[in-house]
Amino acid sequence: MKLLEKIQKLKIVDGLLVLGFLLVILGIGINFKDQFLTKEEVKVESKGVGSTAKNDIQVDSKVIIDISGEVTNPGVYKLKNGARVEEVLIMSGGLSAKADRDWVDKNLNKAEKLYDGEKIYIPKVGENLIISSTPLARGATVVRINSASIEELDKLDWVGPSIAQRIIDYRMENGGFKSVEEIKLVPGIGDKMFEKIKNEIQL
Repeated sequence: MKLLEKIQKLKIVDGLLVLGFLLVILGIGINFKDQFLTKEEVKVESKGVGSTAKNDIQVDSKVIIDISGEVTNPGVYKLKNGARVEEVLIMSGGLSAKADRDWVDKNLNKAEKLYDGEKIYIPKVGENLIISSTPLARGATVVRINSASIEELDKLDWVGPSIAQRIIDYRMENGGFKSVEEIKLVPGIGDKMFEKIKNEIQL
């Protein structure tokens, strides 16, 4: 009997040892799994934060403007897209002492948005701006095809209300004209008509 009791006790002890050993292994496994998942989650979250931050960073587009004539510091300036005429005037140091301020007040819209590649010329007092094939100052007896109304476009030689409407339709469908020559793509305007109106238009 004593021998049987000893054997049974040994079996119980062995069983408890095996059970304890299994519990220890199970505990280590759960702990390792938790640590592993935590690290993976941190990596995933870190990737998410990085990609989100990257997507949130937007490179501001720029416009490059050439301003000359009677400003303190004429030259080529780079401004953020959507900048106004007033901003490039400030960057160039403002009007010089010889600038024709009366002309500026009548012809220059300081609240107007700038477009890339634009040329702005500020005349001096007594200077007469002459229409030529070269870009003219803003507002100098030319029609801006990217912003003109039907009535303004209708004033161009050889352009009637129907073609004026086509010009507006084209610029709305294509995000505006990228060059003056692009107006030749408007139905009804070819090379011949362009030659007649090219000195009367600008972007």
